Amino acid sequence: MNMKEKRTLTVIAVLAILMVSAVSMTGCLGDDNGTEEVTVTGSSTVLPIAQSAAEVFNAERDDIKVSVSGGGSGYGIQAIREGTADIGMASRDIYEEEKKDIEDARGEEVVEHTVARDGLAIVVNIYLYENGIQDLSKQDVIDIYSGEITNWEELGGPDEEIFVVERSEVSGTHGSFMDMMGLDETVADTQGQENADVRRTVINTDAAIGYLGLGYTGGDAPAVAFNGVEPSIENVQSGDYELVRDMHFYTVGEPSGATKEYMEFVQSPRGQEIVEEEGFVPVPVED
Repeated sequence: MNMKEKRTLTVIAVLAILMVSAVSMTGCLGDDNGTEEVTVTGSSTVLPIAQSAAEVFNAERDDIKVSVSGGGSGYGIQAIREGTADIGMASRDIYEEEKKDIEDARGEEVVEHTVARDGLAIVVNIYLYENGIQDLSKQDVIDIYSGEITNWEELGGPDEEIFVVERSEVSGTHGSFMDMMGLDETVADTQGQENADVRRTVINTDAAIGYLGLGYTGGDAPAVAFNGVEPSIENVQSGDYELVRDMHFYTVGEPSGATKEYMEFVQSPRGQEIVEEEGFVPVPVED
């Protein structure tokens, strides 16, 4: 065997050792970092529940990492259609056409998981609240959003032209509000992408009205009574308050593995404690 052949065999041997080492190291990294990932996206209203639950869940589990982001109910539903998320969050019921589209595209049924309930509150600027606007009927709200009533003086408030705020059309809160009020369109002056955007606009505009998830109300954006009933967790639970919707997680097919474990955590007694801590109404769970 000449020197060139020996050098060739030596190089081959070294490469073989390096390849074995690389495979071994990859295996170790897989063991150390082999966490299963669960991706959750969608409704900004459901977002605080999913995020807080994920923080507690991730702290307790080294083998699973749950990542949560917003974007709106429509975005969450689209994400499970495209397979870019394991769970789509929505603060409204999925539309039949969305459900059919997903099932046609993915070949599995869409499964709905209720994780909480929420009161949809009508909020006004603190200036209005302190000057007589503390209770609105359903017809009042319909008339305001349809443009039949345009000045607060017509409802016993100050002589101010009503500034109407709504959520963006991709929002589940927008869809829930429109369904509850039986409206197809509104005369809103502006839209807010998130609950926080609507709240900020109402706070900063003396003549403003908007609608928010119950957990986002208070302070300079007080919730008014609706048909004589104050929006509160107690009144939502009792059924006395009318504007109530379910908070959903949607999956394509029944969840399994890490997705199932996270889902079960959110629906567990501990998860429902988090729901209540975030200002939402827990749903019945099995111990």
